[in-house]
Amino acid sequence: MNKQNENSNTDQTKTQSKRYAFAQRQGDDFSCIKIMDGQYEVIIYKYNNVKFSQTENDSGEIPLKFTYDIMTNPNEEDIKSDDFRNYIGDILVECVEEQLKNGKLFIDEW
Repeated sequence: MNKQNENSNTDQTKTQSKRYAFAQRQGDDFSCIKIMDGQYEVIIYKYNNVKFSQTENDSGEIPLKFTYDIMTNPNEEDIKSDDFRNYIGDILVECVEEQLKNGKLFIDEW
């Protein structure tokens, strides 16, 4: 049985859509996202510096801001494009919503 501070096996799918899976290399203390289908299939990346914007956008929404590191990109897709950033941004929103729904993520109000 894994303790909380031990690594889990790689490629454990955590969503019903199977659009992405959480992946973790043995020895790493962080998990990554592996894209499971579409144009960006098999790209593995991790999020850094995830935070909510302090201001609303023109649509009245409070966007998530984040940076990311690409761990593998075997098909050499354009990972700097707005399309890719929006794609992984949508995945991040799904992850945040799922964690909030399951009571595993709490947002502190200042």
